[in-house]
Amino acid sequence: MTNELIESFIEKWLEFDLQVRQKEGVNELLYEELVELLSEINASLEGKDSIPKNLAEIFVDMYGALASSAEMYEDMTQQRVYEIASRLCDHARDICTG
Repeated sequence: MTNELIESFIEKWLEFDLQVRQKEGVNELLYEELVELLSEINASLEGKDSIPKNLAEIFVDMYGALASSAEMYEDMTQQRVYEIASRLCDHARDICTG
């Protein structure tokens, strides 16, 4: 179950990141799906001493990828991309420290 959640998260993250990098803006529905998947992943990894490497690799690059793309946007959208980057990283920290 956990592996399926992680694979789904990775696929959706790559799609979300690509849309932001291609200057298509923020896909709010996809963002909400990412948050939901991270919550489910967190619950499924509760009590574990480690997280899968493929998930850790995404977490390492997540903020940097979004922050570098944010610079392509104007005021409100740029701020939203930074906000999303921070919130996704907050969820990642919860998973890594939980």
